[in-house]
Amino acid sequence: MITIYGNKIPKLFFMAAFVLSFHAAKGQSIMQKLKSNNQTSHFAQALEKTDLSSKLNKSGPYTLFAPSNKAFDKLTSTQQENSQLLLNHIFTGMATERSLKAMTEVTCLSGKTIKLKDAKNGQSVSVDSYVIIAPNIRASNGVIHIINGVIK
Repeated sequence: MITIYGNKIPKLFFMAAFVLSFHAAKGQSIMQKLKSNNQTSHFAQALEKTDLSSKLNKSGPYTLFAPSNKAFDKLTSTQQENSQLLLNHIFTGMATERSLKAMTEVTCLSGKTIKLKDAKNGQSVSVDSYVIIAPNIRASNGVIHIINGVIK
């Protein structure tokens, strides 16, 4: 039993509450997570315009390197609507930051192979020379890593 403010509450209650809150957080798809994140909403809009969002609403799993809005906004509107460029940021499979540290390259849905490098000084993994600024955003059908650039 756990005592909080003089009341005894079973550990099981806290464990159940934790599991339920974790499950609810994971219930959103990659697209829902991208749209609701103020760092990736512009990338999400581009995926919807090109109808790639329908692919990311499927079961997956997918790993997505989402450019931050700041990085994505530097592209021209033509580049932002280029399906191949958008597909450079997605690959099949679930790769957390820990998994990425063990990899040297991945092939994206566009067919492009991108290099991964584990920074030895405690920094995050770099993806085609861009740093992962927010790793391991888990979704029901994969994982998102926000990067500080656009993979061309």
